[in-house]
This record gives sequence, C-alpha cells and structure tokens, in this order.
Amino acid sequence: MLSKIILYATNTSLTAGLWQGGRYKHSQVFEPDEQGIQGFEKYLQKHADISIYVLCDSIEEDYRLESLPHTSGNSRRELLTRKLAQAYRNSPFRVAHFINREKTKRKDDRFLFAALNKEEFLQKWLSCIERQQAPLVGVYLISMISQLIVRRHKIMDPHILLSEKLSSGFRQSYLHNGRLRISRLAPVPESARNQLNLFYNVETEKTRLYLISQRFINRDTALTMVLPGLDDHVEVVKRGLEQEQGLECKVIDLAAFAESLRLDPAIVRQNPELVHMHLLATGNVPDNLAPESLIKNHQVNALRQWINLASGAILLAGLLFAGYNVKQSIDDESAITEAQVQTRVQEQRYAEVAKDFPATPLPASQLQQAVDAHTQLVKSARSPRPVMEALSHGLEITPEIEVNRLHLMRTEDMEVKDTETANGVAVQSPTVAQPGVAGTKGVLYQVCFMNGEIRGFSGDYRAALASVNRLVDKLKTDPAIQQVTVVQEPVNLSSLSNLSGSTVDEQGARLQAAAFKIKIVFKPEPTLP
Repeated sequence: MLSKIILYATNTSLTAGLWQGGRYKHSQVFEPDEQGIQGFEKYLQKHADISIYVLCDSIEEDYRLESLPHTSGNSRRELLTRKLAQAYRNSPFRVAHFINREKTKRKDDRFLFAALNKEEFLQKWLSCIERQQAPLVGVYLISMISQLIVRRHKIMDPHILLSEKLSSGFRQSYLHNGRLRISRLAPVPESARNQLNLFYNVETEKTRLYLISQRFINRDTALTMVLPGLDDHVEVVKRGLEQEQGLECKVIDLAAFAESLRLDPAIVRQNPELVHMHLLATGNVPDNLAPESLIKNHQVNALRQWINLASGAILLAGLLFAGYNVKQSIDDESAITEAQVQTRVQEQRYAEVAKDFPATPLPASQLQQAVDAHTQLVKSARSPRPVMEALSHGLEITPEIEVNRLHLMRTEDMEVKDTETANGVAVQSPTVAQPGVAGTKGVLYQVCFMNGEIRGFSGDYRAALASVNRLVDKLKTDPAIQQVTVVQEPVNLSSLSNLSGSTVDEQGARLQAAAFKIKIVFKPEPTLP
C-alpha cells in the first residue's frame, strides 16, 4: 500500500505524520535538540524508503510578484532560473508559481516568486534525511496549501484575507481572485491567548496597511475575511472584526471539513496543521522549493519503484500467459480424448451397420483409386472453347475457307502426328516420339489439327495458298497460340491432272477440291500431379 511521510516544520518543532493509502495513521513531534534529532533519525530508520514531503511554516518567508515575457519550454525554465537567482541569491529554497497571463499590453506571464530567507530551522532535519538517504520528494510552503482550503469551500471573492491559527502562530494570507499573493506569520504571545479578539484586530490592521503600502489594495477596497476554526472563539473574533474593521467575515467549520477528509476533529483541534498535511498527502502537491540536489534520492527511488513495478507487471503477464497456455493444453488434451472416444464410438457403429452390407467385388482400396482417378480426370478436363475462339478469329478474315474436321489432343510431344490426311484418307500412324523429346517433360500442350478446303474452288491454287497463309498469319497473332504450321497445302496432288483432259471440253472437266491441313499448338499448361 502506498505510504507517505508528511513533515510539518516550524521554527520551534517538527511534526512527522504517516499516511497509508490516503488515510492518516499517526503523528509524532520532535524538538530541535539533540534528543529530538536522534529520535527523528530512528523514526526515519523505522519507516525507510517511504516518500517524504516537507511542509514549511516559518516567519522567514518572502513573496514577490513578477511579470515576465511570455515564453515556454526551455526558454521559460532558463528565464525563471535566472530571475530567481537574482531575486534570492542566498536562498536555495525558492520557486516561481505561475498565476496567469495578462490579457492586455504584451500579454506577459505573471508569477509569484516565493522563498525561505532563512532555512537554518530546516537544515538540521534535512541533514537527517540526507544521512539516512531517505527519498525526499520536495519542500513546500503551507500558504500554498492554505489557498486550497478556500477553493474547496468555493469562496471566490476578489479580495480575501485568510486568517488561520496554527501551532506555529497566527498566519494571514492575502488571495486575489482565489490566488495567493502574500502571506505572513505572526507569533501569538502568551498574553494574547486570552484576548484573541484584540490580537486579531491588531494583526489584521497591520496586514491591511501592508497591503495598501504594497498597492495590492487601496483604502476603499472591500476585504473578505475567511476564518477557519474549530471552537466558539471564532464567532467572537468574527463579531469583533465586523464591528472594529468593518470587514465581511466568513467562517469555515474545520470540524466538518476534517470529517469530510476522514480526519478526527479531536486530533485536528490539537494540531490544526493536520488538515494541510492531509491535503498534501492526498495529492494536492504545490510548487516545490527544494533544489535538485536534495531530491535525487527520491528520483532514484522512483526509478527503482518503476523498475519493480515494470518487473512485476512483466512477471504477472508471464504468469497469466503461462496459465493460459496450461489451460489451453488441458483443454486440448480433453478435446483429443473426447475426439478419440467419439472416433471409437463411430467405428463401432460403422462396424455394426457394415455387417449387413453386401459383399463388394472389389476391395475398398481399388474403389478409392478409381474415385481418385475420376477426380483427377475431372480436374484435368479442358474445354475446347479457347480453340474454337482462336479459330473463329482467324476465319473471320477468310470466309472462303470451310472447316471439314477438327482433331484436338493434349500431349507432352509437340511433334505429334495426325492419322488422317487433308483429303480424309487414313494413313498409318508413324512411330510416336518419346514424351519430352520435342517438348518439355511434365508440360501438356493442347494440339489442334484442322482439315479444311476452299469453298467454291475454281482451280486458282495461288489464291487458295494465299487464303491459307492469311489464316495461318492471323492465328499466329493470337497470344494463346505458340506455333502454327501447314501440314498439307491446297495443291493438286493427282498424277492424272497433267496427263489427261482436253482444252476443248475444259468446262466439263471435274476439278479436285483445294483441301489443306494445318497444325495449331497452344501454349503449354502445367501437368496436374
């Protein structure tokens, strides 16, 4: 559980409070003597590696309003560092609190510079923290926390004077539009403890005159006095201030506020600063006054915690992943076992049903081979559509050609022969070349033999040859065709054509048909396994 130590440091004592998970546990007061310092060191040893926040409440505080040119990033950081060093040369505990940006003129940035002019009361406690190498987060002013109390109660008057009675004394803080401008601490003498009404009036008048001298307000400015309190004396003080100073006073019930913060009002009555310490412990962290050298242990500790958290997250992710894998393995084993049981059940059922099956003439292995062969044949079947389309494109320019026969085959041998001549006469098939001799082994070629003739042939063989050549040239331009050859040209092969006949009865002579035959080889396609 996340723990924090909140230190409330004054000129006369140090209060150490422990918070765990946002809840107050206990507190202890240490005096600034040898015994108190030793006790504080033992306290730090008992609560080692717990983040420490120091809340200062001292008379030696200084506040200045500064307007600086609007900058951002490294430029703003360097400008503020230089200005703070000029304003508080001898104080390492200083901070620039951003207020707002002006809406007129150059729209400069307005800052409240705050610092501790004397830090001797704080150094002895910080030395103990350094010796124990405890993780110091920062040093903060209690006035920065006080303004949060006013905001929590939604008191947003333009000019507010917050008057608090703490263990260190009487603190008055001036807030303009809910933002801190200046704060002062006045010790309460023993003689004034029974005359708080008079003491409040005197100190309020001092603060008012100071605000007028510093031009925060003028004499006609209406101030709103805010009085946090736990007992009846607050009402008495309120009536006195309204009568003597003419101020509008608003009372904050610290008992109810403490209960809303889950603090015991009885403890807050003894230590009113516990409200401020609780606000700091629950995440309301103002600007830090501590130099970088004092918080290096906290930075190292934060890095170590981050590494531990990252390692724990990685370990948890690994465990979850391993658990998921184990669960998946168990589920897979269960699924395999169930599948095996179901398989055995189905085999038994099949065996019972198969007893009544008639005997098959062939074993199941051969039937399976037949089915596989049929499947391969179906897959390897090719449509003659591409062949017909290619021929159609060629015949469009040669309408005088008539197709008599088409012979399609698929083979690995590009030099395959047809068994029929162009005139339809069957010839003896030559010896088939070995697969792959003229082609590529493992590649099927689709080969088409086309028998055709010249329609209305009148004996002009030159024109017939020209028609066939036009058809061949057209087919060669088809991207799907690899090779086109003329197997038989349309010429007169009859041995009697030059030995018989008469020029007298030439019109009665019977002409031979101009038949031809071409071979078309389409581009190869892979052989199915």
